[in-house]
Amino acid sequence: MTEPSLNAYLAERSDDPAIRLLAETTADVRAAPDYLAGAEDRAGGAFLAEEAPAALAADALDRVLARIEAAGAQDGRAAQAAEGGDPITTEIAGLPAPVREAALKALERDRWRLGGPGIRRLPLGLGSTHCELMRIEPGRGASDHDHAGDELTLVLRGSYFDGHASYGPGDVSLAREGFVHAPTANPGEVCYVLAVTFGPPRFKGLIGVVQKLTGFPWAPKPAARG
Repeated sequence: MTEPSLNAYLAERSDDPAIRLLAETTADVRAAPDYLAGAEDRAGGAFLAEEAPAALAADALDRVLARIEAAGAQDGRAAQAAEGGDPITTEIAGLPAPVREAALKALERDRWRLGGPGIRRLPLGLGSTHCELMRIEPGRGASDHDHAGDELTLVLRGSYFDGHASYGPGDVSLAREGFVHAPTANPGEVCYVLAVTFGPPRFKGLIGVVQKLTGFPWAPKPAARG
């Protein structure tokens, strides 16, 4: 999806808590030094330098300092959770702040769910839109499927290939109804993605038959911690 199209899509749905989380997390990932070092962002910086400066509000500095203080407090809570948590909770503590906070809150009331071999899913419980954090081990992934509605997937860490293109940190994939793909994490690092889905997956073949009979993996039972 092109940047103007993505921005327009997110703006049209900005009243949806799940979309807001995806937009905020995308901005956070793309503010990281590794992402900003990319050639496309250097070009974007050149265009930004040509923009006319705008006056700051009188309380701008106070608001910035308050946000820095709040972010520091969140970082402290995340570090504390990592110290007393399992290895996966430690991984979550290193994710971008918006999704990290949502995930830690979700773990207070819910548990990881099984999404298939090597795949864990954590529903984030943000309104009526299906929004979840997914942890995919290298080489693992979903079989061929499409969705009964749009699916937006933001890569937080690692990367995956869906049979059509590869996606890395900061990339957002929009899969429309009828678009068949099979996302599989690339070798190396564990892949974390934030997925916002407006319709359940529709799997092909035998898995599709199992899905029709059981509802898996749209609403599976919670998996054990660890």
